[in-house]
Amino acid sequence: MLLLQITSAVTAVTLVVLAMCLIPVLAEMKKAAVSLQEATDSLQKELKPLINDLRETVADIQVVTSSAAANADGVNMLLSELGHAGHNIRMINKVLGIATDVARNSTVWLTGAKVAGKFIADRIVRSKTRG
Repeated sequence: MLLLQITSAVTAVTLVVLAMCLIPVLAEMKKAAVSLQEATDSLQKELKPLINDLRETVADIQVVTSSAAANADGVNMLLSELGHAGHNIRMINKVLGIATDVARNSTVWLTGAKVAGKFIADRIVRSKTRG
């Protein structure tokens, strides 16, 4: 029986030591659980407005994006029309260049025609005076 009493005494001492160590551990675990709960509540309170703000921001971004896409079509059309205008200006420039050459050379042609006319008139007059 003495062995049973010793075993019981050792078990009782072990349980007391275990309880003495376990009580502070459980108290700290309780504090950690309370802190975790408070942090979760605080995070939940802060996340709801943040999520709402993010949704509003995403909606604003969608509006801006669609507006920019609509303006991009307008810009593309403007650039296309500017390309056509540039082509037309080049064609007008070519025509004006040709007209300038013709106008510049017209004095030469007129002078040549006057000289040729005088030459022909002189020949006609000479042939009539001779003949």
